[in-house]
Amino acid sequence: MSIIEIAEEESEKRDNAAVEAIYLKLGEMSGVVKEALSSAFELAVEQSAFPNCRLVIEEIPGSRDLQVSALELAS
Repeated sequence: MSIIEIAEEESEKRDNAAVEAIYLKLGEMSGVVKEALSSAFELAVEQSAFPNCRLVIEEIPGSRDLQVSALELAS
């Protein structure tokens, strides 16, 4: 499941609330390049239900994980 699909699913659970930000924890050893992820996100989010959503990445030293840690929804 993609990051945007996770956000869309959570939005639907909350009466289609707009997602303003997606917070990720990105492990330094995950094999994911932060800049590449950010660029791909910018392209993908344009085609989503939340074209103004921003991606906030927290880098975690020594970790191999990549996970959505939080969503910021419009009130």
